[in-house]
Amino acid sequence: MNYQKRDPALMLLVSCGGLISALITSSAIFHLGHFVVSQHNRLLDFSQIFFPGAVYGVILSGCFALRRYLHDAWKAIAITAVCTLAYFFSTVAAVEVSLHPFGLVPDDRRGEVTDPALVAGGLTGAFCIVCVVSLLLNSRLTWQHRILKALCWTPVGAILAVVGWALGPSIGIALWQIVHSMNLTAPTETFQNAQGQPSHMFSLWAIWQAGMGFVLGLVVNGK
Repeated sequence: MNYQKRDPALMLLVSCGGLISALITSSAIFHLGHFVVSQHNRLLDFSQIFFPGAVYGVILSGCFALRRYLHDAWKAIAITAVCTLAYFFSTVAAVEVSLHPFGLVPDDRRGEVTDPALVAGGLTGAFCIVCVVSLLLNSRLTWQHRILKALCWTPVGAILAVVGWALGPSIGIALWQIVHSMNLTAPTETFQNAQGQPSHMFSLWAIWQAGMGFVLGLVVNGK
């Protein structure tokens, strides 16, 4: 009888890794942006969009290496690169749906962060990451089975994106207060300001990255 072995320690580790990645991103994003603005470099400014994905990729690779699933340096580089690009592609997908809603939302909400935009971004990022991790780390399965697993788990990314954004007023604000207490937010940013996009972004990063970390722990076959 064929069955997939689970590694509870891996699932816990990559979930915590996703949360740590979100905290690092939330703590560094303001000062990174401030540094980029001071350099007056358009290329450097554009590169900011890759930062959250790169941090997530590095943390994920470290988690898989700690549990001895990752033995080759090139695989760690590949996972980091894919996570970096996945965040970029997911952002582009969300922005495109937001600007061109294709009748999914009223025209007067064009440009806003809506559920269809979050679904598009969540699906895109999840498929990229789950697909590559499954292909690289499930060597005992056929490539068709690995792709099928990625497709089956991809919708979770959409759900996590919608839930993560919706929890901005609770989890997002809590994370903002932690970062703010360490003087890592803009000096002029107040609690009222943070209840807008900052809290939603903090919550989105935390929920999506931790949730997808757990999914990756389920996707990868146990040793």
